[in-house]
Amino acid sequence: MTYLRQLLFVPIVVLSLAGGTLAHEVGLNAIIQVQTASGETATYNATTLPRSATVTSVEVVAYYSTGEPMSDCQVTVLSPDDRSTPWRTGRCDRQGRYRFTPDVSKRGRWTVRVQSSGHSSFIDIPIL
Repeated sequence: MTYLRQLLFVPIVVLSLAGGTLAHEVGLNAIIQVQTASGETATYNATTLPRSATVTSVEVVAYYSTGEPMSDCQVTVLSPDDRSTPWRTGRCDRQGRYRFTPDVSKRGRWTVRVQSSGHSSFIDIPIL
């Protein structure tokens, strides 16, 4: 009987330990390219983007807390004027990157959501 308990107990412990190591937080960064008044390109993030910037592209980088890229994850982009219908959808590449060019006539909070295998996160990008 003791042997049977040990035989059943070990796989349960191993599975619960493995389950704990599989859960990861998801991080997101936004790399925002803008065209300056002099025609040059400058790079900002979601917190440093100046008001009235002429945004030429937004690249979102998704990664797990382990540093591993969130490759091939689903991406949903929501525009400021319609928070319920996706403005664009797609997938991250193998490096966890997704690039899009927002419609700059739609000023306000753009939201990018990523999701894969039960893990998800979002980032708000204020294009004012």
